[in-house]
Amino acid sequence: MAPAMLCFLLALLLGKFPGVRPQTIHQWPVTSVQLRGSPLSLECTVKGTSNPNLYWYRQVNGGPLQLLFYSFGVDQIESEGLQNLLTSRTHESQFFLSSKKLLLSDSGFYLCAWSITLSWAGLTSVQK
Repeated sequence: MAPAMLCFLLALLLGKFPGVRPQTIHQWPVTSVQLRGSPLSLECTVKGTSNPNLYWYRQVNGGPLQLLFYSFGVDQIESEGLQNLLTSRTHESQFFLSSKKLLLSDSGFYLCAWSITLSWAGLTSVQK
């Protein structure tokens, strides 16, 4: 492997690029138990990167993660066909998930995730 590529990969793994801040993701509330019929509001906030791709996933009974929604920019949201859950993204770093009235079928563990595309570096995508 070329020395330049090795240095780039090491910097990528360690997050040490000049002018690049560490990235963090916060989901609020951290934990929440809601009753059937109650409203739901979850917030996902990413700091340290510009215009990340944002995702909402659900895990039911320890099964695989199921992609619910994804967003590649402000007001650019794609759904995987869920009827009762809604999302909004009015700011590049925030992604909201909500329901006016939870159903039993909404039960599960919800997780927010993000990724960026590093086209300037010749890479396709980095997930965190």
